[in-house]
Amino acid sequence: MMRSLRQPGAPFTPRVISLGCHAEKARLTFKPGRSVLEAVHEALAETGCDSAMIEVRGGAFAPLAYVTPTLSDDGIHAAWYSDIHAPDGRAPIEDLVMTFGRRDGEPFLHGHGVWRHEDGLRAAGHVMPKDSQFAELVEAEAWLMSGAIMDQLEDSETRFRLFTPVPHTAAPPITTRRAVLCRLKPNEPIHPAIERTAAEHGIERATLHGIGSLVGCTFADGQVMESAASELLIRKGTLSPDRSGQAKAKLDIAIVDTECTIFEGEIAYGVDAVCITFEVLIVEE
Repeated sequence: MMRSLRQPGAPFTPRVISLGCHAEKARLTFKPGRSVLEAVHEALAETGCDSAMIEVRGGAFAPLAYVTPTLSDDGIHAAWYSDIHAPDGRAPIEDLVMTFGRRDGEPFLHGHGVWRHEDGLRAAGHVMPKDSQFAELVEAEAWLMSGAIMDQLEDSETRFRLFTPVPHTAAPPITTRRAVLCRLKPNEPIHPAIERTAAEHGIERATLHGIGSLVGCTFADGQVMESAASELLIRKGTLSPDRSGQAKAKLDIAIVDTECTIFEGEIAYGVDAVCITFEVLIVEE
């Protein structure tokens, strides 16, 4: 039986908010000496774009500030965050995925990552973009978007402010690839939601990029993460036709639970559902 987590507000449709857009791959370089948010904003400003999904594999933070998932005891939310972790020294980045958009009309980002503390501890969580800095020049691969942007909006179901796709025409038009920017809502089965959304936009083959949370997680190799709250990033995601011609999603992820345990691998098909939110960029191949 698929796990679910009751939210404080009533569910409402649609269960996936999606917008067609266009995406173009680019290489970015982030500078040290300013916050992660400022460094990413500066690099994107050079491209003339302010909507992107960004993937980093390498480099380091110094300092790093992050939080990990917890269940909530405030009577308002279903899940919440730990106190801020602020390890000393340089924290090498293993994987980092960031959705870049806006909040209250200003640049903002939402990022999940896996890193190591200076003492060697391997950890993961939700990076605090105003309190963390890159330790050096850090290279990244980004999907720059036109036609849609993530805007952090109030959500009555979860009582969080969540990145939600909205139309965006300010950036220069990008015409290289069709894409879909979407937010999956709580308790939505992850694989069918992605497949259905792609089909609605006429996409049968794609790469999948993003971050989010799941209510527990079962892996194809038999691992099980029981935690009802989590933070994850997509390491590799694909959508492609199976032998019957039906487009099927595959997701290889890194996910951290409420005990700060990291699980990794391909998710078992059709088993897991969204906890609070799941931000996904579907890029047509």
